Amino acid sequence: MLTMQDPYDLHQGLGYRLTIAARTNNARFEENLSALGLTRQKWCVLVAVGEQQITTPSAIADYIGIIRPAASRTLKQMDKDGLLNRAAGNADKRSTTVALTPKGVDLLHRSMPFALQTREHINAALSASEQTQLTTLLEKLTASLQSKATGV
Repeated sequence: MLTMQDPYDLHQGLGYRLTIAARTNNARFEENLSALGLTRQKWCVLVAVGEQQITTPSAIADYIGIIRPAASRTLKQMDKDGLLNRAAGNADKRSTTVALTPKGVDLLHRSMPFALQTREHINAALSASEQTQLTTLLEKLTASLQSKATGV
């Protein structure tokens, strides 16, 4: 147990290790996305809309784990970049629906091999039972912290 007399070792913290693991895992993927002119957040929106058929800004924000104002900014930029279209809802003009443009669909398809390579790399590093165990532990940790987190 850590006491006030013990020096704090950043590298021993679970949060630090999770952060480094995520950054290490994502580095090559994000480089590949950048070559396509995408950020990870824009790619997540492409997946939400193109793969999961999520069409409302609030549902997109929830799906990719960001706050709604950040999702709105990203959607606005992606609309400006020609990756998606935003339109007022038919029944409620205050609501917005989102759809990918052909350019957005093309970039999603071109980026998927990079996502699959990243997933395969992780899968190769851990056995099936380790993957299951890690997923269970991460879900437990996320659930315990989510009520205290803002923007998640």
